[in-house]
Amino acid sequence: MIYFLSDLHGGEKLGDLQKYLDTGKDGDLLIILGDVGLKFQDTEENRAFDELLLSSEKKIAFLDGNHENFKYIYSFPEEEWCGGKVHRLTENIVHLERGYVYEIDGNSFFVFGGCRSSAKWKEIGLWQPEEAPTEEELSRAYSNLEKYGYKVDYVLTHKYEEGKGTRTEELLELCKFIDERVDFKHYYAGHWHANKRVDEKHTFIFDRLVALE
Repeated sequence: MIYFLSDLHGGEKLGDLQKYLDTGKDGDLLIILGDVGLKFQDTEENRAFDELLLSSEKKIAFLDGNHENFKYIYSFPEEEWCGGKVHRLTENIVHLERGYVYEIDGNSFFVFGGCRSSAKWKEIGLWQPEEAPTEEELSRAYSNLEKYGYKVDYVLTHKYEEGKGTRTEELLELCKFIDERVDFKHYYAGHWHANKRVDEKHTFIFDRLVALE
């Protein structure tokens, strides 16, 4: 079974993570939809979270959000995994890179992490330029969607960009393109700190463990 959580923020918002770590079975996979927060801040809480997650023997894959230690994530080796590229942090934990389509348990998942933070994060020294999508990542995304004939089973992004708040214009265009041009069963996104079924095809994920439909 595939499950979703999002926005753990280095242990500030653990939600149902412990539930998955305690009860997840060998064949299960938890996908975290960004803002995991590994090594993000030098605090006791963040260090305890890092130890909890990185020592887990449960299978975990994650998208990056906008509040990540990208230098840490990118320091791990790249490899092919389920049809796309990942950074492998441990035997059981991988970072899903932007713009790839992964084939997992017979389903195709288009993945695109990241978004832009508000100015306050730069002011307090917790902003990293890698949070925003690059031209290479965007080109890869559109190319892979075309390769799949604009049809995938599921879409996973950190932020479902609706054009409010701090906008990531490139992501806004990608989200519009997906909604208008791509045939998909369901779209899951994090970022908004909301557990919300938006409509029959879109769900916002936060701290409640949600199983893939």
